[in-house]
Formats: sequence, structure tokens, C-alpha cells
Amino acid sequence: MDNMQMAGASVQDKPQVKTYVTIVAFLAALIVLTVGAAFLIASMPQNLGSPLERGDKYLAEKNYVMAIAAYREALQQNPNNIKAYEGIVDAYQRQGDDDAALHMLEKGYEKTGDESLEERAEALRESIGPVITGGSGTGNAPDENLGQGETARQRQVALLEKAYELLSKQDYDGMCSVDGSDEADLVIEELKGDHVIYIPEEGSHGTGTGCGIYQVSSGYFFYYGDFVDGERSGHGVSYWYNGSGYEIYDGEWKDDAPNGYGTSALVYSYNNSVYRTGNFKDGLEDGDFTIRIEDANNHNVIHSGEYYVNYGRPVEATDELEQIYNEVEADLAAGNKVDYYKEILHDEYEYSQMYADATIYVIYDDYTYESYYRYTDLLGALGYR
Repeated sequence: MDNMQMAGASVQDKPQVKTYVTIVAFLAALIVLTVGAAFLIASMPQNLGSPLERGDKYLAEKNYVMAIAAYREALQQNPNNIKAYEGIVDAYQRQGDDDAALHMLEKGYEKTGDESLEERAEALRESIGPVITGGSGTGNAPDENLGQGETARQRQVALLEKAYELLSKQDYDGMCSVDGSDEADLVIEELKGDHVIYIPEEGSHGTGTGCGIYQVSSGYFFYYGDFVDGERSGHGVSYWYNGSGYEIYDGEWKDDAPNGYGTSALVYSYNNSVYRTGNFKDGLEDGDFTIRIEDANNHNVIHSGEYYVNYGRPVEATDELEQIYNEVEADLAAGNKVDYYKEILHDEYEYSQMYADATIYVIYDDYTYESYYRYTDLLGALGYR
């Protein structure tokens, strides 16, 4: 009986132990959750008030990226918030990005009309000097001194000031002493992007009439003309000196490339010069074009003609060539004297039919011609072939 009672007592005690263990486990879990929640809350960003207040706090902490983000949030709430514009400008300037700061000042003045923003922008323009910006998203050209004397930025300004003066006067012969010079080679060597531009009197940052130097696979060339937000847009001239003459494109630009009506010319001092005029698309000839060749001595037109181009590729004059070919064949069969130039075209047509590597793309009134070699060339403006 006593044994039975003892056994029963033992059985009754077991659930109580389980209950105590469960309670202890629950309390331990609750403590863990409470501590974890407290840690999570502590690690979460606290509400610092309005976006403007957060921007000020981040600016004081030198967290410029977060400061700019907060100030931009303030502008989303109120596009005329002058303090937000000033905060973004302060953040940019403390990072050393005066170009971005000036752009924001101009944007703020345009939006709000606040004179203090305009005064600050004017002071910053004077401290920066003429617009001189690098290509491929590099921002300003480096100010570091890469050697004794001038800095890279000063060399760029000096070179582009010369080019600006000459190209604005259409002194293309004078540009021969600038393009290909040691100064130009050094500027290209120091470029951090693929181009740098100079605008002495800009209406807004990166907009106005200026000059630039652009690096391409075959070397580099200069541009003088209109810029909008740092891109070539409007009327402009590109220039390249090739050692014995110069090549230019003079016409309309859009999307940072020749787009619109213009003339591409190869000009020599001691040889005939070639001028091609028509519509350009993305830098390539596209559509109906006229061509003229001028004598080097008196600039009289020696030859002129027309041709058609499909986005850089001349369309072969098959019908006209075939007609000339048949005429020459008939004259030869009849024993008639054959015009010298017609005979050349006859032979050229035979050659192109046999080997299919050359296409005649322009035939002049006197039956002289120029040939285009398939698969090797594209007809276009300077820097786009």
C-alpha cells in the first residue's frame, strides 16, 4: 500500500516539473525576444524629423550622400524650398564638386527666382572661371599639377582658348599650328575622359558657344560651335589637320553628332579640294548629296555631280554605268572613236562586275568619276567614319 502511494505520488509530481520547465523556457524566450527587439529598434534609423532637418544633420556629420538624398526629398515635397537647394549646394561643394553645385544653383534660381541663389551662382562662376568640363562623365579636368608650371586644367584652357579664337574667325589655316602641336598632344595624353570643352561665356552651365577637343580611335579633332548641357547641339564646325591639309564638317549638330544639313570637306593647299553637301544622320551621309571639286590655286570648280547614300553607304549607279558600257561597246564594234573618260568607265564597270569589290558612286558631267570600295569605307562627317 505504501509502495502504491509512493508510486502514485511520483506520477502526480511529473506534470508539475514539466510545467515549471515550460514556464522557465517561455520566460527565457521572452527575454531573448525583448532584448532582440530592443537591439533592432536601436539599430533602426530614428525619425529625425522633416527631410530638411535630416539633411542638416547628415551635412553636419559629413554624410554628404545621405544629406543630398534628404534635401532632394524636401524638394519633392516643396520644389521651391530654397533651404533644400542651398543644402544640396553645400554638400556638393564640400565634396569638391563645384560643377554640380553651380548646376543646382542655376536650377534653383530658375525654379524659385531667389536672388540669393543667383548671387551665389555668379560668385561660383567667377571662382570656377570659364566652363571646362571633361568627357565620359569625368566632371572637371584634374587640377593636380602633373609637372612643373601649369596644371592640366590650365593647359586645357590655354589650348582651347587658341582654338576658340582661330575657329571663331574661320582661320582654318591658322589652326594647323594648333592641331598636331605638342600642346594638343599633351592635353590628349592627360585627358581623363574622351573630350574636354571650354565655354568662355555660358548662358547656363555647359550651354553656349565654345570649343572642345575630342579623342577618337584615329587621333583627335577640335569642335567649335553651340553646346547645350555639355553636348554639341545647334551649328558647329569640326576640324582635323592631317599633315597636308585639313578636314572639316560645317553644319547642324544634334545629340552630340552631325545631324541635319551640312558640308564635309577635305581641303588641301597644294591639291584639289573636295566638298560634299547634304543631310547627315548620326554623323553619316544619308540621302541625296552634291559633290564639287575645287582647284587648289584659284578655287574654281573643276567637277561637280550628285550621288545618293544610304546611311553612309553609297548606292551604286548601275543603270548609268550600264548605259555608258553599252554605248562604248557599240562604238568599239562600229570602229568609232571612243571618249577617253567613257572608256575608263567602261573598264571600271567591267572590273566591278567581275570582282564586285568596287562601286561607282558619282559620275561627273565630263565622265570623270570617284569610286567607293565596298565593305571598307563609310561616307560621313569628320570623326564618324
